[in-house]
Amino acid sequence: MTDVDETVIARYTSSLPQPPSGRRPKAALGLPHLLRFLQHHHILPVPLCTRPLTETARWLQRYEQYLAQVRGVAASTRTSYLRMAKRFLAACFGSDHLDWQSLRAQAITDFVRQEAATKHGGGRKLSSVAVRSLLRFLVFSEGVSSSLEAAVPTPRQWMHDTLPQRLTAEEIGQVLATCAGKSATDLRNHAILMVLARLGLRAHEVASLCLEDIDWHEGRLIVCPGKTHHARVLPLVHDVGQTLATYLRWGRPTTTSRVVFLHCRAPYLPFRDAAAISRIASRALQRAGVSDRPRLGAHAFRHAAASHMVNKGASFKEVADVLGHQSLQTTGIYAKLDLEALAPVALPWMGEGS
Repeated sequence: MTDVDETVIARYTSSLPQPPSGRRPKAALGLPHLLRFLQHHHILPVPLCTRPLTETARWLQRYEQYLAQVRGVAASTRTSYLRMAKRFLAACFGSDHLDWQSLRAQAITDFVRQEAATKHGGGRKLSSVAVRSLLRFLVFSEGVSSSLEAAVPTPRQWMHDTLPQRLTAEEIGQVLATCAGKSATDLRNHAILMVLARLGLRAHEVASLCLEDIDWHEGRLIVCPGKTHHARVLPLVHDVGQTLATYLRWGRPTTTSRVVFLHCRAPYLPFRDAAAISRIASRALQRAGVSDRPRLGAHAFRHAAASHMVNKGASFKEVADVLGHQSLQTTGIYAKLDLEALAPVALPWMGEGS
């Protein structure tokens, strides 16, 4: 037993079949918890020293502090930027030595184009935005020339070229019916899907929802500052409140955590990130048989809530306030869903010859 350490666990994990998703195999998920448990009860010794950080790791730590403390970037965005920064450093330098003076404009352009080629939709812009942020930090911390930022191309993206992917009321009913059971997992997933469908919250807003954010006496839900750095207050409609109350009474495990939605297996921790909420939504859509459209996940419920408000006569300002949009231009994509209002301004069809 005393020979067990991180090296033994890593050797065992590497021998397991790796799932296509790239995540850790199921047989290895609990091993880090087991190791900490044995160390906490003094069955295994606590390691006295850790391996020194590499030059790349130290630089990434500084970059993360810059994003959090200087730029005020949200945690989910920091994760995406750091992931892109790691790939950028590997593509430009390969080894651990970071020679910033050898950085060339052509290498930056090639990296952004290669990354954009593997993405679709709004994700095509991530590489250019993340690399620009990285270069600004380099100008600030490493004395790199600010002219290198001009080498970052902006991938072409057509605005408002398609209708937002949304769900009909019937499809939402089918999805909610897939979580009609009485188990703790069903009660939790049903509450998550109700919050997504009725209130139009973002996935990370659902994942970070705390007990203090629910005002039962006033009948409102407080969404803490996140992507837009502005809190907003939403009405706690009856069906959402009832579903949340059912989950909190009969489905949520007893724990000291103040986060509303938790894993249903010990140690009952909050979700690591918003991706877990998206996976719950995607699996429910698959079970309901409405997942034939690509990239349909948690955000589709947000589109559905917005389109329902637009088609019921809500103004764009009211929709923007509910969704937490800072710009009405962002809310404008839902104008295409108000077909009754658009019909009177449609031009006559000129035929195939036109």
